[in-house]
Amino acid sequence: MQNVVNSLAVFAFLGMVIALFAISALLRIVRELQQAVLAAPATPGPDSVRKVARFASSDGRPTFVLVVSEQCPSCRARAVHLAGMPPGRVGGHTVLLAAAEACAAWVEAAPHVEAVVDADLLGSVAVGATPSLVKYAPDGAEEWRRVVGSDPDLDRLLGVDLPESSNVR
Repeated sequence: MQNVVNSLAVFAFLGMVIALFAISALLRIVRELQQAVLAAPATPGPDSVRKVARFASSDGRPTFVLVVSEQCPSCRARAVHLAGMPPGRVGGHTVLLAAAEACAAWVEAAPHVEAVVDADLLGSVAVGATPSLVKYAPDGAEEWRRVVGSDPDLDRLLGVDLPESSNVR
């Protein structure tokens, strides 16, 4: 009986060793795929997505567009945070883009945030998740887009100086 138990223990140990090798190989493959994705050159999208004349500015400053959805509680929180920023704190123009009029009410008290309610324009910008922040160069060409998960994320993406006591960078 003791021989059977010892044999089972040896087989269990060998099974664990084989499982560890398999997991190691799988992690190596995942790491290689991550490196390949990071090394792949970014391909520009269609011109209608990459350049929006509406967001061009004549003063040489970029335009930051916060894309929101009416059903998204996080969108409302990010819009209220954007509206609560003092004018001139962001180094560019700020725009709230939505498809519903209700979203414009979130920033109506902030004259420094332009509310654009245009479902067609929202479709041409084509963000995958909301709230998203899209930065446009002065000529209206898209520079980058990021999903905004929190108020400190929004501050960081807008280039707003965080208080010295903050540990969010």
